[in-house]
Amino acid sequence: MSLRVVQSDLHERCLRLARLIADQLANQQYENGDFPQHSFYAKAYAVALCQNLGYDHYTAKIRAAVNALKTEIQDHRYHREFIEYALENCPDINAETRYAILRNSPYQSPSVANWHILAMRIRQSGSWRDKLRAKLDWLYTRTRFWRAPVFMDRPGCFSAQYHAFCTALLTDSPMPAQRKIAAKATDLIARLCATTGIPNLVGRGAGQSFGATTALYALLKHGYRAEAEAILFRLEQTLLQTETLSLNLLAPNPLPDDPGPDNPQTPGWYSYNRHYDYLAFTGFWLLRAAIDSSPEHAPTIRANADFLLIHDTDHYHARMCLRGKSSYDITTAPVLITNGHVFLPPTGGEEDFSSLYGLASLPLPAFAGQQAWSTFTSGTISDSTAKITFRLAGRRGQRDITFNENEIVIHDQVDTDSRSNLHLFRLLVPAGLAFEKPGSNRIDFPDLNLHLIADHPLHITDDGLFAVTGPVRTIFVPNQSTATLRIVWSPS
Repeated sequence: MSLRVVQSDLHERCLRLARLIADQLANQQYENGDFPQHSFYAKAYAVALCQNLGYDHYTAKIRAAVNALKTEIQDHRYHREFIEYALENCPDINAETRYAILRNSPYQSPSVANWHILAMRIRQSGSWRDKLRAKLDWLYTRTRFWRAPVFMDRPGCFSAQYHAFCTALLTDSPMPAQRKIAAKATDLIARLCATTGIPNLVGRGAGQSFGATTALYALLKHGYRAEAEAILFRLEQTLLQTETLSLNLLAPNPLPDDPGPDNPQTPGWYSYNRHYDYLAFTGFWLLRAAIDSSPEHAPTIRANADFLLIHDTDHYHARMCLRGKSSYDITTAPVLITNGHVFLPPTGGEEDFSSLYGLASLPLPAFAGQQAWSTFTSGTISDSTAKITFRLAGRRGQRDITFNENEIVIHDQVDTDSRSNLHLFRLLVPAGLAFEKPGSNRIDFPDLNLHLIADHPLHITDDGLFAVTGPVRTIFVPNQSTATLRIVWSPS
């Protein structure tokens, strides 16, 4: 019989993690108040975390961080909204100090939902002019980014990570209508998370601690204890294994100084995110989860969107998103978690900066040895089936994926007479997973109790590709224009 998870236990565990992170930040902070590597907002969230913990032994560290914030270069990368939101939550930062830090830096206001909601939440506690502007911000957000029950990351593009952040920001808004929307949005987070402890498996920022912790906060505030506990357990396990909270929970390694395709130690997605930004941000939200009150009821999980596939069985958890504009928006193969492992990882990368990923590592058919990669055209979801159309070197292709209790069936077809060097499926699996190949049409993964069975010879190879989990192997059927692959779980 499992023990009942009670709210006080979860709060105490969140507080313990927040204290450990605060100690780590204090130990690794430089005397001048900065942290290793360039950071965008680590100092501000470290100050907010340490001030709210109220420990006297952080005083010198807080003072150094505040002094460093006052002299920060306010260039085009200055995260004004993030820094100001942290300062709004610092009990010992007065108006004079706040002005000395922010000076006259403008808001960045990029066309993404979370930045606009951040600015709105800041203005809601300001002057009457600020409050009026906040109402206009909300109207803009509702019109441009809210498509019940989801917050779009950018128009037409979904990210589970930034959906969670938007939801957390609105969860304790002074406006009842905004809290009501946050409740609906939290319901979707609960569905995306289930028992995996990873609420952000699809879209920009998959697997990052940023989204996991803001999802945890929203879930706790709205009474989803089981889902919140699953995230908290994964955070605790990561801290035990790595002695820190890594930027990406799916690849719990520090970001190396030279991230890129030639460095197999590169985790996660982005080369421009920073460990200490995410560490301080995570500690801040963990502390808020620990000290804020929450309801005791357990809501009914029912929210969904027509472009999201959420399929859970006793054998696996599958997530897909079939709407977006970039490779990191769309899930052309299901993100698959089974037996506690990521089997088919999220793929894609941030295109505004040098990326590890591109069409070469998109899990869709391609002509090997050529610069001919499939591009997603459209996708639909109906019950337990996803249908994807794509283009490959001027040809049309289709992928059908059917989800059953102990089996997933993927069928690929490309309209072409030139089958030479055509690779179907091109599924990516983490390179560290042990496998066996008992026959030409079959690959087994004994640790996961699953088998891949195709109607044509099946290949698995290392080819230097990356996913969110790090280096991956590619599984494909060569020299066929149509093929069917079954992912089958053996009876336990």
